[in-house]
Amino acid sequence: MKIYIASFSNQSKAYGNGYHQEVFYTEQLKLNNRLLSHYAISIIRHKESMESYNFYKEPSNPVSLFLDSGAYSAFTQNIEINIDEYIQYIKDNKDCISQYAVLDVIGDAEGTLKNQLYMEENGLNPIPCFHYGDDEMYLREYLKRNNYIALGGMVKRPKNQLGYWLDEIWEKYLTNRDGTAKLKIHGFGMTSVSFMKRYPWYSVDSTSWVLTGRFGCVYCDIGDYNKVAISNKGNIENSAHYYQLGKNSQEHIREYFINLGEGYTIEELAEDYQKRDEVNIIYFLNLEKYLTDNPPRFIQTQTTLF
Repeated sequence: MKIYIASFSNQSKAYGNGYHQEVFYTEQLKLNNRLLSHYAISIIRHKESMESYNFYKEPSNPVSLFLDSGAYSAFTQNIEINIDEYIQYIKDNKDCISQYAVLDVIGDAEGTLKNQLYMEENGLNPIPCFHYGDDEMYLREYLKRNNYIALGGMVKRPKNQLGYWLDEIWEKYLTNRDGTAKLKIHGFGMTSVSFMKRYPWYSVDSTSWVLTGRFGCVYCDIGDYNKVAISNKGNIENSAHYYQLGKNSQEHIREYFINLGEGYTIEELAEDYQKRDEVNIIYFLNLEKYLTDNPPRFIQTQTTLF
């Protein structure tokens, strides 16, 4: 499985010296799968070219770049993305982009399909997107024509509802009898680690690394703990906070971070959000390796997920 780290360009720019942060993540952390938003880097940043991401083309750093249209973000700001400009942007930056998605139309499955066909007519091969709540006829149409499909519209859905939907879609359309995937499936905005582990995705993207860090938490992989509140600027009286855990649990967590990467202390993680970003990225890189080596199989053996 590939886990594309999303929201990357915005966060690295925010550090004040985006280039050096990019190099650190690429060369030191070996962060080679990124998702960038056309809406963010081209429209918000005034048609910024991919040339500012030159390291993506360097043979020593084989970065796989997934370009999303950013339609959902644009929709929330009541901004319409021009499809011809999106097509031209992809063509102008084709040497940098490994994968790119259709310009989807939020809440309009027919409009999304029309954009898919229009982009294909203009010489592109975008990954189509089937959204939560869309009529399944559109998924069946994509399955006839494509070998790489994205599932979208999953952000902010209640976990139990999303779980029922994913179970049904994977069982009816996307898996073989042995639980393996029939084709490549991408999960847009897949922030749930449990869902990453449940289905045989080919790829997903997630902003969890940065959102978790900004809320003062870090991912870890220690027994019952996979996320711990650690910031000293929040409510340290919360029972889920590191400083409220038992001494044995604190020691296990402290040792985990000391041995992670080049080593991190609890104190710097509590103080520095950039350090929290780093350990969260490492967590997802380790998860990516684990799920690549141990790909999930989805065989529905129960009537409900929860």
